[in-house]
Amino acid sequence: MKEIEPLSREAFVARIGSVFEGSPWIAAEAWDSRPWGSRAALHAAMVEVVARASQERQLALIRAHPDLVGQAALAGTLTRESTAEQRAGGLDPNALSADEIAHFSEANAAYQKKFGFPFVICVRENGKDAIIADLTSRLDNDRRTEIATALQEIDKIAGNRLTDLIEDDLAPRAADAASEGFHYDVSYGKHGVPVYRVFATPLRDIPPIPESSFTGADNHLLACEISVEVFGDEFLPAYTEGDNSMVVATDSMKNFIIRETLTYPGATMEGLLYFLGAGFANTYPQMHTLTLTAREIPFAPAFVPGDDGQHRPSGNLFCHGHGDRAFASLSIDKRGDQIAVTGHECGIDGIELMKLTGSAFTSFLRDGYTTLPERGDRPLYISMDVEWRYSDSADMLELPRHRYVPAAQMRDLLTATFDEFVSESIQHLLHEMGRRALDRFPQLARIRFDALNRTRDPYGQRDDDPRVKVYSDPFPAYGRLTFSIQRGD
Repeated sequence: MKEIEPLSREAFVARIGSVFEGSPWIAAEAWDSRPWGSRAALHAAMVEVVARASQERQLALIRAHPDLVGQAALAGTLTRESTAEQRAGGLDPNALSADEIAHFSEANAAYQKKFGFPFVICVRENGKDAIIADLTSRLDNDRRTEIATALQEIDKIAGNRLTDLIEDDLAPRAADAASEGFHYDVSYGKHGVPVYRVFATPLRDIPPIPESSFTGADNHLLACEISVEVFGDEFLPAYTEGDNSMVVATDSMKNFIIRETLTYPGATMEGLLYFLGAGFANTYPQMHTLTLTAREIPFAPAFVPGDDGQHRPSGNLFCHGHGDRAFASLSIDKRGDQIAVTGHECGIDGIELMKLTGSAFTSFLRDGYTTLPERGDRPLYISMDVEWRYSDSADMLELPRHRYVPAAQMRDLLTATFDEFVSESIQHLLHEMGRRALDRFPQLARIRFDALNRTRDPYGQRDDDPRVKVYSDPFPAYGRLTFSIQRGD
């Protein structure tokens, strides 16, 4: 990098202009963002140039890539970089059978006919069989998804080519920071980016449970607030030296979240977090360790009359809710080509329930400080947050497993438990809720509650009907109860 930084624009383009196939303009525009300080920062700057480019220019970049095992490969006229990459991926025409070459020719033609540009994949990170499978499966995508996928693959190709051309100087800088005798923990990110994805992929085929009628959602409106937090010593120079060369602006993070949510092909908030996290990690190599959080912006279909006079949920009009909200958090770590989920939580914030009878609080310790009367039956008003964790995060992300736990089903199960169960205390109730949840959903490893006792104080009752009572707010300090239950080994 020390040799790259001082180069003139012309010399810089001559040195690394081939990193993006047939598109030296990317290097020319990235030159303006000096200094970079590291190879990863330079790659991120070039990726940003592509992201800012018009779709016409992005399509030209995609079309600059040759077909895999195409006419140029057969004729030996590929660029030096493409020739080496296709050979490394097992796509040397001299090593393929006639049937394999014919298969690539037919698949390439079908892909070009449907999308109007060549199939692009980072060959170095995929073997021949994986490439053939991807070429077939991606034919099922829409054009917008394929443009986004092609650009992501091009970013990977460019990152590998840049590694071939430039030696990174980041490691010595990190060692310098460590030699100061201090230990640093740094992170930064963007908080609360609201996204409203309309006509998202429907959520279907959710296994039913007795406590809930929820088996799926049309997802005409998938709305949430997304936060991202990034960790890593790569960002330490921004704190210690004022060197921002590795820093991805949080405004860019916001734009990435909004833009990529448009291309999200899935149906759940959890899936969206993984989609965005993998996208961040693949686009910006320095963002290899990150946590993303989504909080539902609740909307429910409005009930409107149909042509027959019957009221039905609308697929076009939605009412904003102000009650509880589902949330999810996902931590990922990228090392090499692999992206691993290192932590996750799912849950619901702000559940508020009031049950009129069937709740008691008696036989508690009494002493000189006790003024609370025993109540064999009372209206119980609680607010609580609940969070749960899967034994295997793949059950949360891979819907074909049919082991995803929707927040709607969990909410209904907890509500049904409160309705049915006669409790001796809130502690008693939380334990019953936790046991029933783990019994109902064996794919869950743990569930945790954080509850407040918001029970109202009695102020009077009717003489002619003791059931008729009036209550008001208690002293504004609430009892708090936490409870966690998890499966044993």
